[in-house]
Amino acid sequence: MRNAKCEMRSTYFALCIFHFALLLASCAPKSLTLPSGTSTPLSDPAPFSDALAHCDHVTAMTAEIGLSGKAGNQRLRGTLHTGFAPPESLRLEAVAPFGGPFFVLAGQDGRATLLLPREGRVLRDAPAGTILEALAGLDQAPSDLRAWIAGCPAPTGAAGNQRSYGADWAAADLESGRQLWIHRLPASQAAGRRGWRLVAVRAGPLTVEFAEHSGTQPGRLRLRRAEAPGVAALDVRLALRQVERGVDLADAAFTVDVPADAVAITIEELRGSGPLRDRK
Repeated sequence: MRNAKCEMRSTYFALCIFHFALLLASCAPKSLTLPSGTSTPLSDPAPFSDALAHCDHVTAMTAEIGLSGKAGNQRLRGTLHTGFAPPESLRLEAVAPFGGPFFVLAGQDGRATLLLPREGRVLRDAPAGTILEALAGLDQAPSDLRAWIAGCPAPTGAAGNQRSYGADWAAADLESGRQLWIHRLPASQAAGRRGWRLVAVRAGPLTVEFAEHSGTQPGRLRLRRAEAPGVAALDVRLALRQVERGVDLADAAFTVDVPADAVAITIEELRGSGPLRDRK
């Protein structure tokens, strides 16, 4: 009987991690096709000024995220309540249909604590990006997620090497090595609004696509990465709802109330239950 209970606990723990791993995704349309071929140096900075002007004012924000997609061999679906503040604060709470949350991940200065309240387990004070990588194969700083949700290519950085691909596409590079792509709005959509918008960012092997904009705010994100040795493929999609910028978030929002009897777990345990568990 004791072994059966232990097996049930292990199975439930794996299911909790599976739910966390699924929480970086959404239902996406057809993948975006970016232009290729010969580009022309862009001497007029106006397109990038139009597309990225709002990125100078990305502060604290909250959002509800509807998620689906695939990480490794695992199919993903869920709802996440989120909060972010500069420079590197985050709170991610996986909402359950009934009862308490599946998990709470919160922290400041790039470090975070993960609580699995239904399992009574906790991972304390680890790098936030490492926790996300262990769970979902996505090692990104909280500031990256905050920027992408706001429709920006990165937390900071000027767009250099600006170039055009015809009349409706332009690309640029950030000092970090990221590439960003902007697209001209059709005349019918541009009336009274900015004429260009951010549609894609390449951050190493990861591509982030921005779609269904309302002004500068994207309604959907898609994060894609091809499989590579030791790295799981990602096709995770986020439906952004109730995005509020400039909110006042107290420091308490980025802490986790951990029960005294919570059992400690390790990054290795999380990674062993996530989409990378079969990778060498």
